[in-house]
Amino acid sequence: MAATPTVPPRTALDEPTAPIARRWLTFWTLANFGLFLAYYATQQILIPRHAGAITADSAGSVWAQSTANVAAAAVGVVAPILIGVFSDRTTHTRGRRQIWVACGAVVAFAGLVAQGLQQTVLGLVLLWAFVQIGLSATTAALNAAVPDEVPVNQRATVSAWFGVAQSLGPLLGIALVALVLTGIAPAYLALGLCLVALAVPFSLGTRGIPLPKGGMPPVSVGSILRGIVAPLRHADFAWAWGGRFLIQLSNALGQIYLYQYLKDRVGFDPDLGTLILVVVYAVAVTAAALPVGRISDRSGRRKRMVVIASVLQGVAGILLAFVPTMPGAIAGAAILGVGFGAYIAVDQALITQVLPRAEDRGKDLGVIQIANTVPYVFAAAVGGVVINQLGGYVTLYMLVLATAVLAALCVGPIKGVR
Repeated sequence: MAATPTVPPRTALDEPTAPIARRWLTFWTLANFGLFLAYYATQQILIPRHAGAITADSAGSVWAQSTANVAAAAVGVVAPILIGVFSDRTTHTRGRRQIWVACGAVVAFAGLVAQGLQQTVLGLVLLWAFVQIGLSATTAALNAAVPDEVPVNQRATVSAWFGVAQSLGPLLGIALVALVLTGIAPAYLALGLCLVALAVPFSLGTRGIPLPKGGMPPVSVGSILRGIVAPLRHADFAWAWGGRFLIQLSNALGQIYLYQYLKDRVGFDPDLGTLILVVVYAVAVTAAALPVGRISDRSGRRKRMVVIASVLQGVAGILLAFVPTMPGAIAGAAILGVGFGAYIAVDQALITQVLPRAEDRGKDLGVIQIANTVPYVFAAAVGGVVINQLGGYVTLYMLVLATAVLAALCVGPIKGVR
């Protein structure tokens, strides 16, 4: 009898083909849930509240928020790439990504606790920037785990669960700090504890395929700098990067000053109003993300849904600009949620399909993370100027529309994905 050919075991750099286990998906989703719970509740509620307690007036509070978000975003440009480079080369027995998820959560926890004790704008800015180092480590590792472990025909579904975590995590976090933990320091502590409790189980309860020692070239400053530019020479990756940058800029312009918008323009209690909008947004994201992700995986089509989702985000900007009432804001949040739910499920899967090299998944997704982070630099810096000097909230939310339309136009030239 002829011998049955043996199939060599999959290596850390091979494309995954086996269906992802529910255990892995559960822990991965919970880790993202904790990440977004801590990040968005801090950014949207705690930092505005903290800035208001430190400064004397509304303009000073906006300036403090803007400065803190610019500093954090600047750190978020550099950290994901460096972490991606080193996680690509990690030879831990549990896999390349797991240890970075846990360590990042612990670093962010320490930063949040210290941030809650700050009584100056400088302290607030520096500690929020420090927290980004930990959050960036957790984010970069969780993102890179998807192309490492998830087959292409499940990536939109997995990314849909990312969208659910990104909507429900802030909902719980904002509910905690708006309704339960009204003190600044206890709220920071609680968010940090939630992050650690939800992220660390991924590191302890899952395993990746270990990278053998010596399996990757050594790191140098030159290789890191070349690695930032190299993936952008691939046209599909460059267009996907541009689309993500623009849609995140649209998101950032729409979200960063929402608390202040409710207070100054709508005349509604900002803590309660933000909570209401987040609930509406979360329900809309969840309702859209999972079915759209499954449809995209079954059909293999990504681009059309990304375009539709981008346009919906622009429509939400129109409502926020010209209907400055609580019902208008609720309608805008619902449309934005449907659009973002569809977008994040499909675009994240699209991006994993245009990564140039398996060896550089973590680093290249760190380059993508620039497109997630740098828009907050622009939005935080430009948003405060627009609100105070260049037409106020109408101009701000028309920029949401313009950037969303430009993001939709970036999808067409991508050739390697349907």
